[in-house]
Amino acid sequence: MDAKPSKNQTVAGVLSGLMPGLGQFYCRRWGKGAGFLVGALVIDAGLGVSEGMLSLLQGALTGASLPNSGAILLRSLPFLALAAWSIVDAVATAKECDLPRDASQTDR
Repeated sequence: MDAKPSKNQTVAGVLSGLMPGLGQFYCRRWGKGAGFLVGALVIDAGLGVSEGMLSLLQGALTGASLPNSGAILLRSLPFLALAAWSIVDAVATAKECDLPRDASQTDR
């Protein structure tokens, strides 16, 4: 009888906070992880979130003002929403790993 491996909810949440999908990969939910990761990459590429954030960081470090900082922050909202959803889902998925299996799900 194989025991279901326990997953740390905090680790899963932090991994998904670093990059959406990583917490799901940690919990061995490959499809969910790939979905969150691809979604994050599509949002980033489509809205230019990384490029905008790097521009804000450069402006903050050099003291230059950026007239479109509000637009950059607004474009980052879909990515942040996906990241928050990924964190919540990763924690819930890790919690599911801690639940005992019922008789119909046991490995043979």
